[in-house]
Amino acid sequence: MKKIIVILTAIFLGVSTVRAADINLELCEYSDEYLAWLNLSEEEKEKTPMPTMCKQESESSLIGSTNSYSMEKFTLQDEYVLGVRNQGTSNDCWAFSTLASIESNLLKNKIATDYLSVAHLELMTQKSLYTPSYLTFNRNFNEGGKLEYTAAYVLNYWGPIKESELPYTTITNLLKGSTTINQVDVINKTATVDVDDIFYLNNPQGSCSESSISTIKQYLTNHGALAASIYFNLKDTNYIKNAYYYYNGNNISNHAVTIVGWDDTVSVESFSKNATRKGAWIVKNSYGTNVGDNGYFYVSYDDINICTNIVGFYNTDLDVSDEVYYYDDLGTNVTLTSKSDTNYIANIFTKKNSSSEKIDKVTFATSNQGIKYTVYYASNASLNNYEQIASGTTSHAGYMSIIPNQDIYVTDKFSIIIKLETNEDMSANIPVAMQGLLASSPYHSFEATSGVSYISTNGENWTDLGEKLHAQASVRVYTSIEKSETTPEVDDTSKINDTASIELINPNEDYEGVVLGDTVPTPDNEVDVENPDTGMVSGISIIIVLVIIGTIIIVKKKNKIFKI
Repeated sequence: MKKIIVILTAIFLGVSTVRAADINLELCEYSDEYLAWLNLSEEEKEKTPMPTMCKQESESSLIGSTNSYSMEKFTLQDEYVLGVRNQGTSNDCWAFSTLASIESNLLKNKIATDYLSVAHLELMTQKSLYTPSYLTFNRNFNEGGKLEYTAAYVLNYWGPIKESELPYTTITNLLKGSTTINQVDVINKTATVDVDDIFYLNNPQGSCSESSISTIKQYLTNHGALAASIYFNLKDTNYIKNAYYYYNGNNISNHAVTIVGWDDTVSVESFSKNATRKGAWIVKNSYGTNVGDNGYFYVSYDDINICTNIVGFYNTDLDVSDEVYYYDDLGTNVTLTSKSDTNYIANIFTKKNSSSEKIDKVTFATSNQGIKYTVYYASNASLNNYEQIASGTTSHAGYMSIIPNQDIYVTDKFSIIIKLETNEDMSANIPVAMQGLLASSPYHSFEATSGVSYISTNGENWTDLGEKLHAQASVRVYTSIEKSETTPEVDDTSKINDTASIELINPNEDYEGVVLGDTVPTPDNEVDVENPDTGMVSGISIIIVLVIIGTIIIVKKKNKIFKI
């Protein structure tokens, strides 16, 4: 029998969920040499140079040559990014950089686009009642922000909207006190862009690893620009005078920019402070064209921040679904790390319309690459009788969307269950991304809903995340409303109970009611959760107890607010 320890740790997915220094985004068919290298131990990897990741083929989706991400120079400036903007005196760099990533991917997908509205993103993620008072990112107007805010904003269909619908002059005028905003006009805007996938990369603070550099280059050539963070001083005369900028110090990032390319030939001497190797990222700033090289500059691969905090939005289009179902309104901010090699998460949703609704896609959060997933659907809110509708392996940390392998029309109550399994190369460690309330985190505030979001290690016995951990699984369902008068079913549901068949597992009485942020003693021993005498009771007690250990181990510098 396997023993299990589950710890809920406070890790902000948006910019710091991925803890491994070497993460590779699978944007091509891996070479045999690279697959062999992946099977090496961590010690062996450090001693063995990473071989070429991709197989060489006659045709490729990459820009330019087959292996264009290994070119010495590359830039998206000419075709796949919009012009440099100017945030002025605002603290909205985080919004400019993330929306620039979406704009770039639209252009890569041959979808004409103008600027997306930074003003709308700013207003929809601040707490002046643009979302319910209990649901907020706890940020004031023009207070700076985190890259993860944009993820929740687009996944919830709060936006994005076109710049013309809410121009940035709205923000500048609000800062001047020369205008007011009608709340209804802001919250009633309709999203115009659909984002399927969101990519996160977190290289530990320090110069960019070779693996991170390779991954970023692949993303740029395949999907467009990336939002990233640096430490930035606008008064730096070296930056004002020329296109080169580099900071090799101990300050944590305070500014967000957009990576649009690279130049491996930039010399060490080009930077105002000593770099150890040549090469740099080409970066678009948001302070207009009068600084840097028409608003662009170079950041050395040796910069201690540029690779630590990266997000990209891809597989974007204009096919916005009619409805979206979710409970993690603010996106993922905690990770449940389990030593079980299998975990299930599930959300039960209530259909919103009397007309039939067909599932367009299911989106879930992932904290790691290489996790095998299986997606299931169940009618009548069942968590015991469900049918597989998709499967695959996560290619990166962030959010992934899958399209069901069959037409599914949701019933009045329906469930989405996702099974997560480690692969042979992983040491039985599954990080499960979700939204959780943390006493030590000022960035999120929400009320967890009970009876809708669950977790299990076997797909049969379920724990209510809202009731026991004040958390919600990061699972979304997007649907299209069909004109058909009848609602086809996914399969014969006669064998499914009318009500949800859920066995709730209560924690030990000593820890009843414990939620994230409380302090409780640590149990002395691990518990075999498959023991029929105890079921998962003691296992869940360990979740509740050890969650606290994880929540207090928060590196303050990871919670990055960009507001230069």
